[in-house]
Order: sequence, then structure tokens, then C-alpha cells
Amino acid sequence: MAFKLLLLLLLSGGPAAAGETLLEHPYWALPPSGFPAPAAVAGMVMGETLEYDIYWGAIYVGSSYLKITDTVDISSRPAWHIVSETRSGSFLANFYKVADRNDSWMDPVTLYSYGYYKKISEGRHFFNEWVIFDVPWGKYYGKKMNRKREVSNLDGPLDRQVNDMLSAVYRIRTMPVTPDTKVEMDVNTKRNWRLTVKTGKREKISTRYGKKKCIQVEPMAGEEGLFVAKAGKRLLVWITDDELKVPMMIKAEISIGS
Repeated sequence: MAFKLLLLLLLSGGPAAAGETLLEHPYWALPPSGFPAPAAVAGMVMGETLEYDIYWGAIYVGSSYLKITDTVDISSRPAWHIVSETRSGSFLANFYKVADRNDSWMDPVTLYSYGYYKKISEGRHFFNEWVIFDVPWGKYYGKKMNRKREVSNLDGPLDRQVNDMLSAVYRIRTMPVTPDTKVEMDVNTKRNWRLTVKTGKREKISTRYGKKKCIQVEPMAGEEGLFVAKAGKRLLVWITDDELKVPMMIKAEISIGS
């Protein structure tokens, strides 16, 4: 059965739940950066927080946020540490608990990623992984954990700078976006591939902050997370039609049951 999942921006975190056995990304141990971190878009700066309410039809089922939490040094350059978490509300948690977390470390000037962390926990579905993009050595590497908490190594070739799915959201916000076109970028999610984002029409959407002029965009992907479409399902995002291109509303098709 397919249902519509709706996320509405609130505009305003937290770590993983205590007691969980999870992987730890090496970048979590990095000290704060002593270098300034100029942003590619003036209004997109460290501390920016985007908070969302999640609705299944008219029913509130959870919340999510994206935040540029801090700046660390990677390869003698400042890097934004971006965190996204999605959690089910009390109603949904009774039968389908969601506790997802995504981290990305992104260069605020080039907007490419140094690596990512992902924990997906949705009902009985679970996986956990971290990846580092080592372009000078031509490879990516990391670890992954399955539902049985079995840990294995992962690696592969990498011949160019790439984005992970979370940093791709921020890259799109810096790109020229006009109706009825498409933008593309190189991404890596344990494989190298090309992400295509189709743009739709301009339209005004109603929010708790009044009507906002937006452009509809549709990422064409088959991955897992907040801003990516599940395989075979559609995901639509309305971003503000201005310099910041803030994601104001998201509609996603999801499947529940067989």
C-alpha cells in the first residue's frame, strides 16, 4: 500500500539513543576548526537549523531536522559537520519506530564531501555505516553494520570529488534552479553514480509563515534517508525561489505492508 508522507518546515538534535551498539565515525573525534569557514551562499552558515514536522496524511507521526552543527579541520581545510535526524512520534512509535541519523562533512567552499555517517532504524529494518572519501589516494573506505550487529569493511575506487546524499541537499541549494530543467552531480553511497534532480514549476505553497514562492524539485534516486526517494517511489521537494533555496515542504510516497 502506498501512502503520502508530508514534511513541513518549522524553521527553528540530539545524539543516538543511549545503550545502542553503533559504529563511530573517525571524524567525530576531530577538534573544532581554528580557520574561518566562508560559505558559498552568504545566508547558509554554521548553526543554520531546519526543523520539520512529519505527517502521514493528516496524522502527525514524527519530526526531523537538519543542522550545520560545527566546523572541524580535515586535510588542513575547514569542513562543516552537518547532522540530520528523523524520529517517530509517540503514535507511530507504537507500531513502527523510526530513529534515523545522517552526518556529512562538507567543504563550505567547494561543497564536496569528505565523508558521511548513516544509521537507518525503521521498524525491524536497520543498518549503520560510515565512509571516508580519500580522493588523493583514489578510494573510499569505511565500515558497515547489519541488523545482527555484524561489522564488515567496505571500500572502492574514487577518481573524483563527490557528494554524499546529505551534502547533496546543500549543494543543490547553491546551484541555479529554474523550472522544467535538471541539475546533476556526482555522488557516492558505497558506489559512484550520477544524481539527477528534475525541476518542476514555480508555485506558492501555504506554510505557517504564510505563502512562500517555491520551485518544485524531484531527486531521481533509489537510496534511503530524508531527502532521497525510495526505489520505485516519488519524492517531491518545494524549495524557496530565492538565493537560499530552503526546502520548505517534502512529499514522499512510502509503502507499508506487503
